[in-house]
Amino acid sequence: MTSTSLSLRCIGRQAETHDVTSWQFAAAKGSLPPVLAGQCVTLHTDIDGEPLCRAYTLSSSPQDPGWQVTIKDVGRVSHHLHQSLQVGDEIRVDGPFGDFNLTALPCERPLLLSAGSGITPMWAMLRGELARRPDADIRFIHSARTPEDVIFADELAALAEAHPGVRHGLVLEQAPETHPWVGRLSPAMLQELAPDLLNRHVYLCGPAPYMAAVSAMLVELGLPAAQLHQESFGLPGAASSAAPAPASGDHFWLTLTKSGKKVKILPGQTLLAALEEAGETMMAACRAGVCGSCRCTTQGDIERQSVMTLSAQDLERGVALACSCTVRGDVSLDC
Repeated sequence: MTSTSLSLRCIGRQAETHDVTSWQFAAAKGSLPPVLAGQCVTLHTDIDGEPLCRAYTLSSSPQDPGWQVTIKDVGRVSHHLHQSLQVGDEIRVDGPFGDFNLTALPCERPLLLSAGSGITPMWAMLRGELARRPDADIRFIHSARTPEDVIFADELAALAEAHPGVRHGLVLEQAPETHPWVGRLSPAMLQELAPDLLNRHVYLCGPAPYMAAVSAMLVELGLPAAQLHQESFGLPGAASSAAPAPASGDHFWLTLTKSGKKVKILPGQTLLAALEEAGETMMAACRAGVCGSCRCTTQGDIERQSVMTLSAQDLERGVALACSCTVRGDVSLDC
């Protein structure tokens, strides 16, 4: 893993919605490393003696004095942080990491699409870009269930009012009759809010069903694949939903070199999913192939869906990211 590990002190905590909270952090010692708007960090915690971690996008931008994470109370680690992380506490953090940002993926006229807590990288990217280009032409379309579920609603409205180049729209499943965009995001809404859609690069983040539906919608509208950039972190366990049910005997074997234990792995199933299904534990934070926390060394025929954080030397040695690696035959695993 190439990112920095450091200790942060919580210097602020505030409720954003009924089930979303933001925490602000400063370095416990020294200073924070440089960060790009849209990057992520991994928070480490301990629940009943079990060390666990989870990757979260920073909702702060580089111009802010500290870091901020904004977390929905869903999932074991997130719920634990909601219950326990208070001002004055220290927490171990790895990061920042990730290429989902307007520096690695630059664009003069971005369209930001988000749903739910997927707003966090978009909020950071929007503020970071406006700090650099106050007159930037940006479209921001966010989807939520109700007005009360919109994270940063007042701040977003104020930012759009202060910057004429920003046009934003809220698509709400449940809203007053006077609200212009009710239901789920549709091609008609997209074309109304961003009529020049095909001339923009699209940055997409949110729950997996939302991202799949919107990606398909954008393809149907004619957006070139090179103009779509996506990021999504599944909840713990999401990686195990990879493979269809195989025919009898249609599986391979993972041999754990330290113990000699053999674990079944299905075609299309990730190493991480197979290990967790067999009751094995492994450090895994982002579950999206970007943070590097689940790196392991393999021998055998594998297929990597992500090589982020891996060097050429790592690839030669058979290092893989368990959350985004499948097999094409029997494989031995050292992790």
